[in-house]
Amino acid sequence: MPLRPRAPLLAALAATVQACVLTWPLVLNPTSRLVGHPGNDNWNHVWGYWWVADELARGEWPLRTELLSHPRGGTLYFIDTIQVLLFLPLQLLGGPALAYNAAIFTGLAFAGFCAWLLARRVTGDAAAAGVAMVIYGASPHLLGQAYNGISETVCAGWLPLTLWCLLRLLDRASWGRALALALAGALCILTSWYYGLFAALAGLIVVIWTALRQPLGVRWGRVAAGLGLAAALALCLVLPLFSAFSASLEASDALVTRDPGFVEASLLNHNITDVLAFLRISKEPSPDLFALYGEELVIVIYVGWAGLLLAGLALWRTRRWRELSLWVWLGALFFVFSLGPYLNVGGEYLEISGRRLPLPFLVLFEAFPVFDRISHPFRFVTGVSLAVAMLAAHGLRHALRLRSPVVRVAAVGLLAVLVLLEIRLGSPASLPVPTSDARIPAAYAAMAEDPVPGAVLDLPLTLPNLERAIYVWYQSEHGRPVPWGLNDPMPRQLLDNRLTATLIRVEATRARTLPPRLPELDLVVAGMALERQGYRYVVLHERFYPDFKAEQARAVLEGVFGEPVRHEADGLLVWTLDPTLGLAAGAP
Repeated sequence: MPLRPRAPLLAALAATVQACVLTWPLVLNPTSRLVGHPGNDNWNHVWGYWWVADELARGEWPLRTELLSHPRGGTLYFIDTIQVLLFLPLQLLGGPALAYNAAIFTGLAFAGFCAWLLARRVTGDAAAAGVAMVIYGASPHLLGQAYNGISETVCAGWLPLTLWCLLRLLDRASWGRALALALAGALCILTSWYYGLFAALAGLIVVIWTALRQPLGVRWGRVAAGLGLAAALALCLVLPLFSAFSASLEASDALVTRDPGFVEASLLNHNITDVLAFLRISKEPSPDLFALYGEELVIVIYVGWAGLLLAGLALWRTRRWRELSLWVWLGALFFVFSLGPYLNVGGEYLEISGRRLPLPFLVLFEAFPVFDRISHPFRFVTGVSLAVAMLAAHGLRHALRLRSPVVRVAAVGLLAVLVLLEIRLGSPASLPVPTSDARIPAAYAAMAEDPVPGAVLDLPLTLPNLERAIYVWYQSEHGRPVPWGLNDPMPRQLLDNRLTATLIRVEATRARTLPPRLPELDLVVAGMALERQGYRYVVLHERFYPDFKAEQARAVLEGVFGEPVRHEADGLLVWTLDPTLGLAAGAP
């Protein structure tokens, strides 16, 4: 059934309003706030927006940086490079925070709209497709990814759009539709390697299902030619960047790695999929990474009973089960893969005769090179949410049959509110998604004006990895190297330096006073070593310390570098190091 021009416009407007609800009040502060919890990955991602744009402005393609892991730097492919390019005009107008926020906001809105577009095609009902917009575009998993500040996995709209293009090509093959499929598929892959894999798996199932269900109803010769063209064009677009990404992981100085040992440890100990979490109504995530590791990251795979009940209605009411079987198979496939390598129930691995119960994901993980890099199998729940959304739209279509347009629209609106309430009250997702303060202290702008080169060392040193990444975001203002990588543990050089090692111990202990005697000469020599390593500034953030710990750290640093410059408004103490003078206190 052809789309009326007004329907997509209304759906796009509804998806935009939905994104406003999910991120409110972000639209009021798009440059001073940042989507995501302040203890999560949003700092690393917004830094990536700044770094890629800055490298491009210098005429360099961003594949290596000296700004991280000072003094050695390293090879890096920023995982969300394509979205940086898509939102580059906004970044030029309002900075990286605006571009990052726009990517999250647009990702949520686009996911909802594309789910509606796909549901409208498979159900033929524009109103009933509205429920798919909410179930998929506001799914607890996507909200959890926004909470975690992972911008590329919020960009989930290309998956349903790729399937929409594929269904159109199967209906009537043409070169234009093949080109549309190629572009959608390429962007699906490039914006998220995970979603690209999901699109390939789902697309294969769609083609096989169509061949079995309609072996004579499709002009397979033209379809095969169109699919071949789409695949060839998509590969031409994807392979250069995928090769760069793969090479960055294998580089000897890689800043981000995905070696088999790391991936296996992540699968078994961190990125666990608890099968009960799909259905359990609770605000507590399982696994609870904060309780286990002190991390603010959340793993949210709750599917939602509202969507499941509507999907059940579709399966119960329809007389043509075969038309729904595609989404049942897709949902089942993604569900099985989302469980990861071993079955986990209630936070514990299920064992038989002392051995963990293996799942199909483990076979693919060990057999195929692409799967052995997947450290977040729970993200396959995106495909489950999409399948449930399509089935729910079918169920609502049956429930609203023969109803007036006013009743149909009102019913969809009521269901949307109920779905959002269920997510807010009964899932681990936060609705609306929290935001972080993206304002950068003025002291860093002054550092950018300093003609003397040198790195910046921010304190405290022992903040959790992702919370500590705010120092990397501050780099977007001062533009100087920092010792931190992306999600890395404490740099070796800081553990080996006597001064920074002492500060680490001061931060880690419960003692409310310093020891009566400190190795003053050793600390002074260690301070000189920092200068020789190219550090220009040491910045102490008082607000990140308990009061008594800030006093202890300040006392140690004053004994080595002298009096700092105090920035009262931002709660900062700044020491400026000058190698030409040995150890210099204060700042000019």
